[in-house]
Amino acid sequence: MRKMLPNFLKPEALQRYIGIMDHIAQKYFQSWENQEEVLVFPLAKRYTFWLACRLFVSVEDPNHVAKLADPFDVLASGLISIPINLPGTPFNRAIKASNFIRKELVAIIKQRKIDLTEGKASDSQDILSHMLLTSDENGKFMHELDIADKILGLLIGGHDTASSACTFIVKYLAELPDIYDGVY
Repeated sequence: MRKMLPNFLKPEALQRYIGIMDHIAQKYFQSWENQEEVLVFPLAKRYTFWLACRLFVSVEDPNHVAKLADPFDVLASGLISIPINLPGTPFNRAIKASNFIRKELVAIIKQRKIDLTEGKASDSQDILSHMLLTSDENGKFMHELDIADKILGLLIGGHDTASSACTFIVKYLAELPDIYDGVY
């Protein structure tokens, strides 16, 4: 992972994502218009999840993102629960949610393999394509489930931190109108 990610986190690569991030933000934040009150954190969590789905695995369909978002929320909640795997516990629900997400990711991975073979996808379009086409020092490629686990880890690792950062940016811009005007 340490060898793969730097290519996607270089300033040049991040510049490619700005247009995508802006496009998704404009679509997503339209629901904020004319609202008396906006609960930023839950909306920021949805936005960052949608963005991660697009940038990591090129899932753009809002219905597909929504299909993954609810189980992901269950998984995220279960990560900070008491690790008791009994039916009905948050931990048990998180395990079931993670299995569902993995199954969905494996389906995306299988389709991407086909798309790469047929030339319908590129090797640099997202982290998934890069993982599929990059071998280790012994020439071995990662298994589908390993890739699904790595992508799931990336989704979890960046989710709350990015959402929190977005929320604080909105908070401070709202409190500091002169800074907001400068940013705008």
